[in-house]
Amino acid sequence: MPTTTHLLARIACCLALVTGSLTSLRAAADDPIAQGRVRTDGVDRTVHDYSGEGDASSLELNPALLSATPDLDLVVRHYRTYADFARGSGTGGFVSLRLPVGVAMGFGIQGVSPGFRHDQFDEHASRHPTLTKFSYGLALGAAEVGALGVSLHNSRVSGERLRAPDVDLGALIRMTNFASLGVVARFAPVSREGDDATTVLTSELAIRPLGTRQIEVAGGVTADLPVPEVDGQAQTATWLPRARLALRHEGIAVTGEVQQVRTTVLDDESYAVLRHAKGWRGSVGLALAWDYAAVFGGAHSAFGPSLGGYEFGVRFSAKRQGRTYWPRSVDAELIDIGELNDERDLLSALAALHRAKEAGERSVIVLDTRGSKLGWASLQELRQAVIDLRQAGGHVFAYLERASTKDYYLASAAQAVFMHPAGGLSMPGLSTTTLYYKDALAKVGVAVEAIHIEEFKSAHEPYSRSSRSKPDRLQRDAILDAVYTQIRYDMARGRELSITEVTEAIEDSPHTPKLAQQRGFVDKVLFRDQVIEEVSERIGANVEFAEFDPPGPERPTWSKHPYIAVVLIEGSIIDGNSVELPLLGTKMTGGDTIVQTLRDLRSDPACEGVVLRVNSPGGSALASDVIWREVQRTREAHDKDPKFSPPIVVSMGDIAGSGGYYVAMGADTVLASDLTITGSIGVVSQHFDASGLLKMLGISVDTLKRGENPDMFEPYHPFTADQKQRLRESMEATYELFRQRVASARNLTPEKVHELGRGRVYAGVDARKLGLVDEAGGLLDAIELVRARAGLRRGQKTRIRVAPSRATVLGMILESAGLPQWLRSPKMKERPTPMVVDLARAKLPLSMLYLDQDRPLALMPGVIDIE
Repeated sequence: MPTTTHLLARIACCLALVTGSLTSLRAAADDPIAQGRVRTDGVDRTVHDYSGEGDASSLELNPALLSATPDLDLVVRHYRTYADFARGSGTGGFVSLRLPVGVAMGFGIQGVSPGFRHDQFDEHASRHPTLTKFSYGLALGAAEVGALGVSLHNSRVSGERLRAPDVDLGALIRMTNFASLGVVARFAPVSREGDDATTVLTSELAIRPLGTRQIEVAGGVTADLPVPEVDGQAQTATWLPRARLALRHEGIAVTGEVQQVRTTVLDDESYAVLRHAKGWRGSVGLALAWDYAAVFGGAHSAFGPSLGGYEFGVRFSAKRQGRTYWPRSVDAELIDIGELNDERDLLSALAALHRAKEAGERSVIVLDTRGSKLGWASLQELRQAVIDLRQAGGHVFAYLERASTKDYYLASAAQAVFMHPAGGLSMPGLSTTTLYYKDALAKVGVAVEAIHIEEFKSAHEPYSRSSRSKPDRLQRDAILDAVYTQIRYDMARGRELSITEVTEAIEDSPHTPKLAQQRGFVDKVLFRDQVIEEVSERIGANVEFAEFDPPGPERPTWSKHPYIAVVLIEGSIIDGNSVELPLLGTKMTGGDTIVQTLRDLRSDPACEGVVLRVNSPGGSALASDVIWREVQRTREAHDKDPKFSPPIVVSMGDIAGSGGYYVAMGADTVLASDLTITGSIGVVSQHFDASGLLKMLGISVDTLKRGENPDMFEPYHPFTADQKQRLRESMEATYELFRQRVASARNLTPEKVHELGRGRVYAGVDARKLGLVDEAGGLLDAIELVRARAGLRRGQKTRIRVAPSRATVLGMILESAGLPQWLRSPKMKERPTPMVVDLARAKLPLSMLYLDQDRPLALMPGVIDIE
């Protein structure tokens, strides 16, 4: 049968080839094989990495890789041959320093013993003497993009002078996170007698299929370019291919390499050189790291005799290299809730709780909930993160002194609540207060003319009224009811009490520590210094306060690490660029700043997704629409090309009303906490008329005009009836545009939007029922949703980047000097503002003063501060 005949023929051919190969190996094995080597080669190693991850000893391979080392790196490695005719034994020490201006330096010293073992006769002993090798290197560039490097290698044989140096020129090119190219050329002085080569060229291309350091596959070739003649014989170039594999997870790295090397066939009896040849050898290696220290080892095994060896070494680094294993943690991280002032601080606290959740039973968190400044929705997010951590097996404890309702609301989620003996629990209920300035302004001759669409749009009332309007009272009462209902339910569930017991405790407030303990709100009364002892006793281990840092390696990718961007919209929305007033603790988000931020993120291939975090009462209607458009463009770009454009999701914080709600309509998914204050679909404008003040001061005004209303918005006179009508028509057009944006995004009719709008604000739980938001959730939920839409695997580590960056004059100066991020923006504890400033910031709508009062504003009721 033809098919069978062909199959047998192929098998016979294969057997013949195998037999021939074995015969060749057996014949080759009759003569000793010596390892080929260039005189100035350093101590051998089991794996040669020219393009992947650098350490201090990369100075010997590719000096450009010094740019990829940590700030300070020290490596000591020892190699020992176990074959009689292998070369490369010795010990080397290397140190590198990477400076924050794109410069890295390295130094190495090696003791090399390349001779044969057991004093075997070596015809080329003069070419391979025992020597000391000194190396110096410099690299310029950034490891995320590319670098150039140069190194000098001097050698000295005992009793002789330092010989002329070899020169290495290296290059490193990162091609995104998936590919990296390393090229190095070593030039040796031509004048050396007996040297086999003067130039060695090596190139290597490394591929990371996943874009991360977990899997790395590399292949390359080394070309020895010899001098034209050696011992009267013409020389040709020698090409030596090689391949490398690395598998890494946390602090464990398994490596392997197959390479072709130069060999010399020796006479079986005299060990004289018979001919030059090539041979193959393979190696495996293992590295185990624990934060700043690592040990490694490996072995060569040759496909033939005389090429084997082994190595071991240690590495100390200024940056974490990962952890091989996790023992049960006995460190407790203290999170001071009173230090959380804004969205960046909130995200840091949420990230700490999320890391602790991933650690599970190893994590111990102590919440110092004294003096919380956060809003109710932010506290609810933190509370949910605490619950998630406890469900993952982590331990959470809370410490109180003079506890307010907000302080206790978060603390009630912990597994145990401690209180200072001189403290107390004050939960008198909830209230919201508004200050009205109309009569005070009237006394100085200032009047405020307000136009609002429609009756619930009460942002103007603090200036234009002496008391609260009925619609404003109605909407604020509804929000108070929603918040009061939710926090009583949450506290009762957290402490395993009935809602009635919680309500009675609120009605009977305040409480002494002992009374709070008797009623089940506090577990133990302790001094501050006793907290850690009590925590240790409860978990059965000695616990100390320490920061809970992630254990991962410092550089998980070659280029930019994939990240999720959290774009913050905080405070009032204004035209132009963002403004921050540190003294008053006031932030205002500029429409132009957010537009540029979103454009930059869309064009960044490392950005896997965007979370638009809104904590704003609104502001300029124009700026709100400008931001809305860019959010919509980001969403449309992802819908059109989900592979190359990041998805975007909106997360609402404490407040996302009016313009804050407007900008969210550009996305197709909006998340809000039950206690978020949102809605306020409407427009308001107010005009400050200071003509009475000018009259009181004896100041007259004379204006020359061309046209009907060039001074319409000047504060020197009140509006005329015609001017009011013109402004109202403009505002109605803005309101109609607002309604269309909402109707399109929420799949509602404009009539339904008007019914739900009219400037009315809602608690998040009610807004969700009415279809104004999509899901209940906080910032972490939004991040997870974006991760899923971006196709990121569950558990795949992704960094969080907050944007736009918080610019400072000092930071810009240091950045222009090339200094690193950790130096440009150190994490400093904010200086507390005076109490009178805190009170003014809380009770006065100061940001209103920075808005153009005569233009349509998408701004919700001035201050809704529920205490």
